[in-house]
Amino acid sequence: MRDFSLSDVRLFTKAAQLGGLTPAADALSVPKASASRQLQRLEAMVGHQLLHRGSTRFALTEEGREFLVAAGQVLTILDDVMLSLSSGAGTLAGRLRVAAPHYYGRELLGLHLPEFMSAYPQLEVVVETGNDRVDLFRDEADVAIRRGRDGCDEMVARHLKNEPMVLCATPGYLEPRPAIESVSDLASHAFLVSEVEGRKKEISLSVTGKTHRVGVESVFQSDDLELILKLTLAAKGIGLLPLSLAQSHVDRGALTSVLPSLKLTPQEINLVYLPSRRHSPKIKTFVDYVLNIFKPS
Repeated sequence: MRDFSLSDVRLFTKAAQLGGLTPAADALSVPKASASRQLQRLEAMVGHQLLHRGSTRFALTEEGREFLVAAGQVLTILDDVMLSLSSGAGTLAGRLRVAAPHYYGRELLGLHLPEFMSAYPQLEVVVETGNDRVDLFRDEADVAIRRGRDGCDEMVARHLKNEPMVLCATPGYLEPRPAIESVSDLASHAFLVSEVEGRKKEISLSVTGKTHRVGVESVFQSDDLELILKLTLAAKGIGLLPLSLAQSHVDRGALTSVLPSLKLTPQEINLVYLPSRRHSPKIKTFVDYVLNIFKPS
């Protein structure tokens, strides 16, 4: 098999990104006629049509979607290396895209990003909070901070911390209702939980070696833990929250711990990235920096 032309691959990825050969050719300063020939040459090499194209339709074929994922990863790695080499030894450049949940993104990164950015001023850092489930295989981010290990099997998952969890509610919510002395007493209550722990009329409480599934009065779900905290403080139900987020409110009496004897399984927080990107200078540097912050003292 002949070697692929990187210019052909780059044209294809740009066309997929911009939605057409003409804007891709303009962006890459390639004549339109040459762009068509380059795409045809690439499709001949791959052995499949990669793009549906016509006067009213432009879309990736199934083979095109599969090829785009691999092509994007290859080009990103090459661009990383070229930027690193051209910038000189020890200098990082380009863009680093980090995806993280709302609360954990701010809690884990807020205090430490300024120092990292000062150390690598030529590296553009982009953080998207609220979307830790981005598809890294489709190049939607370089690294992601994730709660739990779901979806991490095909990635490198580096453990950052175990976050203790707590059930809590305001005294004003609890006082008019029967005392909660066991898990079964939770059935008559409203709950405020993250997407991981709740369904429409059921919550899952994980404790050591066991998961309690409890049918409840109602469940409000959100991936924004700080929204759950606000609704809990507004006496809208029992919130399932990270202890680090709820602790100050428990300490001042605004929230009361519910079933404190129930030892909930801590939530595992990981930093994940693709195995193919493990040697990317910007990703390796960022991963090492974050792991050093959370290493046991």
